[in-house]
Amino acid sequence: MKILKGVPKMRHPFFLPFTIFIFALFIPGCGYHHSERAGLPPWIKTIYVAPWANRSNEFLLGTWITEELRLEFLRGRGLGLAPRNEADVILKGKVVEVRTSGLSYVRYDQAIERRITVDCAVYLTDRKTGRVLWKTTDIVREEGFLVGMTIMETNDLKNEALHKISHDVADIVYHRITGVF
Repeated sequence: MKILKGVPKMRHPFFLPFTIFIFALFIPGCGYHHSERAGLPPWIKTIYVAPWANRSNEFLLGTWITEELRLEFLRGRGLGLAPRNEADVILKGKVVEVRTSGLSYVRYDQAIERRITVDCAVYLTDRKTGRVLWKTTDIVREEGFLVGMTIMETNDLKNEALHKISHDVADIVYHRITGVF
């Protein structure tokens, strides 16, 4: 038998199986875990996404988030979307606060870019008992947008930012509830 240069000679016939066994033991224990995972019971198969309450001056924001959430559950594999009276659980949410601030300025009193920040709270309840199974009150998303030449243009750019935030909030809520990453 010819030994190749640079390739170490295995001294023991159990070396390779032992090495594979050691790797198999330590790979699952790498420390990675989903800390926000809801850990839903197996009896939960369907969900109803209730219209979001909106305590802000951005009138359509609650509607946009509700629609984005419904799309996430329609596309996803975690839970099936169902009517309120047939669902196992009900997902309720609310827009707690919306803040707008300047991001960059031409002068100290003239912003050319603004930032909009949205704070949300979400509750997952058992439809039959009304018991809260999971909740989070710390979903905060922000997005920058340019200030337009007119008020209408600025509003359109702000609405684009709010649509992006709506999608992001829905994505976060869906993944926290289902644990699908």
